[in-house]
Amino acid sequence: MTTTTDATSVSTSVEVNAPIERAFHVFTAEIGTWWDEDKHILQAPLAEMIFEPRVGGNIIDRGVDGSECRWARVLAYEPPHRVCFSWDINTRWQIETDPAKCSDIEITFTETAPHRSRVVLTHRHLDRHGEGWDSIRDAVSSGWSLTRFAEIAAQPASDSHVLGRELPTVTDETMRARLGEAKSYTAMVLRATPTFVRPDVDPIVWEHGRRNMALVEAGLLPIVLPVSDDSGLAGFGVFALTPEDVMTVMDADPGVRAGIFTYDVHPVRRFPGSALT
Repeated sequence: MTTTTDATSVSTSVEVNAPIERAFHVFTAEIGTWWDEDKHILQAPLAEMIFEPRVGGNIIDRGVDGSECRWARVLAYEPPHRVCFSWDINTRWQIETDPAKCSDIEITFTETAPHRSRVVLTHRHLDRHGEGWDSIRDAVSSGWSLTRFAEIAAQPASDSHVLGRELPTVTDETMRARLGEAKSYTAMVLRATPTFVRPDVDPIVWEHGRRNMALVEAGLLPIVLPVSDDSGLAGFGVFALTPEDVMTVMDADPGVRAGIFTYDVHPVRRFPGSALT
């Protein structure tokens, strides 16, 4: 790994024994696996780091008490070649709310050979932090280390981390216990028919929604999920009923009776711990 410093920027680079797709993924989605544990300004002990994979997203430190520190804004997101984010931390190592007083970090990923990449990180525009900005330059010139990142990226991809979160170990005993406690439900898939034309069907959809809310209140429909895209799927529901009873319920639905919806049902099981929050 090499590090260079000029008047208003610091640059460091590392060779990684991994393809650029793997390197980019580890740097962003798995940022919490390699970032130094002592380099956070969150007051509470760190629980996780989250990199939101889009321009306008944030890098978030989340504490064990639920507190959050959004210390960076994603300025460019171009997988697997380039990512750039702001450094929203002032010379007092506190959150800076004025974007004009924030520096930014650009990371590029270049293939140098099959399954080998060069990663270059440049922390630039440090003078934007105003008086005392050189203290940040001096701190980050020794603080930006990509050694741990390169080690993690070189490891075979593992299922132990997903989106930067470490997955807990589930033992065979836990699996058997949860399987033994599974409860039966019925999943219903609702589809729109060609007669579903808005705004003509809006009054029927309103009554359909009212009935769903009543079913939820009655404890018969624990989960109802309207679909918001244009796929032709209208929604999903999970009923605490048998498939036969769900068919009876759905045949009386205002939208089904009007011919704007069709449905099918499937027996499913719910395992302990699975829930929407």
